[in-house]
Amino acid sequence: GGRGRADRAAGTPPADAKGAYAGPLTGWGQVVILDLGPGWRAVIAGLESVDVAHDARVSDGQTLGRSGPDGDVYFELRREERPIDPGPWLK
Repeated sequence: GGRGRADRAAGTPPADAKGAYAGPLTGWGQVVILDLGPGWRAVIAGLESVDVAHDARVSDGQTLGRSGPDGDVYFELRREERPIDPGPWLK
């Protein structure tokens, strides 16, 4: 996974997806887990608020939630529950 900084930035999905989980997770703040298709998930954690409902369809560019005042948001891409380096997709 990786961390990105943004002052109260909007978290947006990396692609069209379905919300697999949206809400608090102990130690991670507000969390959104996206189902990106067979075997693929994205985890966005450290949000102060979540703007997407569990099980809702989300599209590229849609706001998922907002970071807190420190702006520290965690993003992780997972394939079959194993973390994957998202670097190649973020260029």
